[in-house]
Amino acid sequence: MSRIVSVTVQNQTVRIHFKGGQVTDFECIWLRDHCRCSTCYHSNTFQRARHLLDLSDSNIKNIKSDTEHISITWDDNHESIYEADFLVKFDYKTWVEKRRLVPKLWHGEEIAEKVAKISVDDFLSSTEGAREVFQSLLDYGVALIVNVEPTMEATEKVCKALGGVQHTMFGGMWLVHTDIKPTDTAYTNIHLAEHTDNTYFTEAAGLQIFHGLEHTDGTGGETILVDGFYGAKLLEKEFPNDYEFLTSFDIDAEFLEDGHHYRHSGPVITIDKMKDIKQIRFNSYDRTPMAFSSREECLAYYRALKNLSRYYEEPSNQWQFKLTPGVVIAIDNFRVLHGRTSFTGNRILCGSYVSRSDWLDKARTLRLIA
Repeated sequence: MSRIVSVTVQNQTVRIHFKGGQVTDFECIWLRDHCRCSTCYHSNTFQRARHLLDLSDSNIKNIKSDTEHISITWDDNHESIYEADFLVKFDYKTWVEKRRLVPKLWHGEEIAEKVAKISVDDFLSSTEGAREVFQSLLDYGVALIVNVEPTMEATEKVCKALGGVQHTMFGGMWLVHTDIKPTDTAYTNIHLAEHTDNTYFTEAAGLQIFHGLEHTDGTGGETILVDGFYGAKLLEKEFPNDYEFLTSFDIDAEFLEDGHHYRHSGPVITIDKMKDIKQIRFNSYDRTPMAFSSREECLAYYRALKNLSRYYEEPSNQWQFKLTPGVVIAIDNFRVLHGRTSFTGNRILCGSYVSRSDWLDKARTLRLIA
């Protein structure tokens, strides 16, 4: 429990000294906006009760405090009480750091011993099993759920527990095999280079789910994974100009088939204001023809994409393995690129997508992230 040591007010800014040394300033308008009385806040829905434009610009008339609370009377006689445990959360540096995701970068076969490998019963029926799966997704962008019955129905139960099936033009749950008319390179048996899916969506799917149901009368078809963040960090170190280009230049991607035409433009590497990588959006197949403003821009486009692709195609950076019946793999589509070796025979996968909002919602309810 947090403790208040002292409270001072200067120019309508409230400065609170907390036990342990934290000192945080609060502006009047922020405090009034965060009043938790029943007039200002619906505690049953965790939502504000008033519109922003109704927020008063009132000043402090009187303030009192003890070790656990501060109480403010405003100049319109409204009264607000704030708990120390609530206020202590809003030290800016602490608040920002708590919300940062801290991925553990990896390359090559080393990841095989690090990712979670949890039985389906433990994942579906225990909080501990679920926490291990989602922590592995947060840390490495990959998790394995094993002992799953090799059927579409059993796989769907896992997908729902990961956050829910995301419906797209491919459907909700889908099959991948060569008997399907190839509207996408994935439905062929040729080598599939490492990529992320849905670069043509305004928001790509959050998770990619695969379950190898069958592979008979043939060889090959091994899954290839590579940490997109690791490759991007190598690019930043060795080719900083290319890294800068791919974080700022919008690359066009599209998906075309009868009745559908998806298109989106965005950077290959998305970073936030802390310069942390938030998303890799890389798919060599889905690029559209583009016009460029100059010779330099055109050459930078090809140079930067090729340099990044070399890290992803480098075998020592890849994890290659065979998907077998009973093993469901969940892949963070914002981070981990997936591919496939060429194959012969009858190879059938099922899977789905899970939206990023939905799987991060699960991670928050498990108290793994803020």
